[in-house]
Amino acid sequence: MSARVLFWGVVAVCCAAAPVLAEPAPEASGDPFMGEYEGVYHWVGRPDIPAKGLIVAEGPGLYRMMAQCQTEGGQINQVELHGQLVGPRVIFHGYTGSGQWDAEAAQDTLNVKGAYKTSFELKKVERRSPTEGQAPPEGAVVLLPYEPGTAPDLGAWTNGNWKAYDDGSMGVQPGTGPNTTRDMIGDCRLHLEFYLPLMAGAFGQGRSNSGVYVQNRYEIQLLDSFGVLPQTGGDCGGLYDISTPLVNASFPPERWQTYDIEFRAARLNEDGSQKEPARLTVRHNGSVIQENVALAGPTPGGTAGPGAPEDILHLQDHGNQVRFRNIWYVPLND
Repeated sequence: MSARVLFWGVVAVCCAAAPVLAEPAPEASGDPFMGEYEGVYHWVGRPDIPAKGLIVAEGPGLYRMMAQCQTEGGQINQVELHGQLVGPRVIFHGYTGSGQWDAEAAQDTLNVKGAYKTSFELKKVERRSPTEGQAPPEGAVVLLPYEPGTAPDLGAWTNGNWKAYDDGSMGVQPGTGPNTTRDMIGDCRLHLEFYLPLMAGAFGQGRSNSGVYVQNRYEIQLLDSFGVLPQTGGDCGGLYDISTPLVNASFPPERWQTYDIEFRAARLNEDGSQKEPARLTVRHNGSVIQENVALAGPTPGGTAGPGAPEDILHLQDHGNQVRFRNIWYVPLND
């Protein structure tokens, strides 16, 4: 198994103008256990090696953990256990590999112990995307301005039911429909940031679902896929029925994440048929997850047809309180 597959992955509803500032944006629940961990793996008779882990909340007081490392010879050592909250700790227990494993999470640490004095010793970490908060460069078209502590101007968007929050973000209002740009967009480099709420009791497509439709046609999935392996085209960063992400680059929910997208629109013949398919590269939190993927047709739910030189950007309302901020694009010439 290659290192790149490690689980941590190194329609306008209305035309109202700007919406009214809403109540403050929902705060993070601050689950004390869910997140990423780093440390070492101890194995008998050999030097310690770097290791990583994660904990995913999967219901009231219920959790799943994974710990993993890769040896110099390329061997993958991985443990996955389920556990539950017991007082101020989460206790995990199960069988994997050669025998029984037990783990305990408490006070930002995760300790995992197996047979023959084998163990993981990990501490909680919080990564940030290298492009989080990136300012629009010269020549960029700003669709959603971002200034911390200031509600953004939503004048570039068509759905007046979505709301501006005083943390600088725009929030989906479930049941009001998608939000689309007034701008028609062609070849571009697009930056956007998104925040997925924690929905610990939900699974699969029910876990903080939304989507970014480039040209109202090609959906890049938004989903809480933290800790999901193996991935599918329906996970975060996936292109339904077209392409699965190269790696899982998802952060835990309740963290700001980024998409940096390079898009080349379809080229058409004089009769309107497709001459060349659209192409898409996506960086999720700084990692390439889709690389120059050919898009011969739309993803499910996208506008049908061979493509277009320009069209709108569409943010999906899938019934979840996803938020967006700092959206801008740089037009590209071929």
